[in-house]
Amino acid sequence: MQTQTKYKDEIIKELQDMPAEDMPKLLEIIHYLKTGMKESKKKEKIKKGKDPLFGLKDIAVETWIKDLAEHHDHYLYGVPK
Repeated sequence: MQTQTKYKDEIIKELQDMPAEDMPKLLEIIHYLKTGMKESKKKEKIKKGKDPLFGLKDIAVETWIKDLAEHHDHYLYGVPK
């Protein structure tokens, strides 16, 4: 906790010298950093847990098309085989 308090004190000290017109941009940067940290934690949880791609087979639909993977452009977009 002391380290966190130390950083907060240093940040406040730096803010005292900052021009008022730069404050909105700084606030955007802070929000961006906080959002990025949350996203990183979400990605970390997915890595630690079960990979969502492993559940893909549960929603797969049987098409009975033997060469679907090889010629998917043909079946999706009409490209010649």
